[in-house]
Amino acid sequence: MLSIVTDADLRNEQFRWLTAQTIEVAGIKLRALRVTYVGELGWELHVPMNQLEPLYDAVWSAGESFGIADFGLYAVNSLRMEKAYRAYGSELTTEITMIDADMERFVKFEKEYFIGKEALLKRKTEGSNFQLVYSQVSSSDSDIRGGEPVFDGDSVIGVTTSGAYGHTVGKQLIFAYVKPVKATPNSTFKIEILGKRYRAEVLSEPIYDPENKRIRS
Repeated sequence: MLSIVTDADLRNEQFRWLTAQTIEVAGIKLRALRVTYVGELGWELHVPMNQLEPLYDAVWSAGESFGIADFGLYAVNSLRMEKAYRAYGSELTTEITMIDADMERFVKFEKEYFIGKEALLKRKTEGSNFQLVYSQVSSSDSDIRGGEPVFDGDSVIGVTTSGAYGHTVGKQLIFAYVKPVKATPNSTFKIEILGKRYRAEVLSEPIYDPENKRIRS
């Protein structure tokens, strides 16, 4: 669809996933980022505010024959949960390190210096009191909002940060910070939702397209 309104080469060989380029779309110069928060092939298009409306109109016109439609943040949240994408302000806060959030793979400890390196290395050495887990929850008719207590027996061992029903996979999914002993794949615990407790199982990878074939297509 994007190729209809740009002459830029959007092929994988020329515009790789997780890269950015300055291109023109419908005659508007912009910064295009090949990233996605919904688990499908896509781009973010960044323009000054005064160019946003004509860009939107051009993209909309190009997509009408494909059934283009607007969608809201609840849909985005559902899709990002299926891909196990963390969100700033819930899973990621100024109180949480990349070690706690299970995102150490994005840290280059071999760099000579970066802000927070010493503190991060200390956390890595000493270990965390809580670890982020991605889990599926047994069926319930209530959404997880974040802030629900996590139980192991009668002991509170953590708290949920966010959740959503994944309509593509038919699963209720959550993020939670729990004690490390319960952070390994296939570990189970219970989450209290509106006074009832539901079984949750820790997943080892995103439940939707874990190999990222869709966004690399």
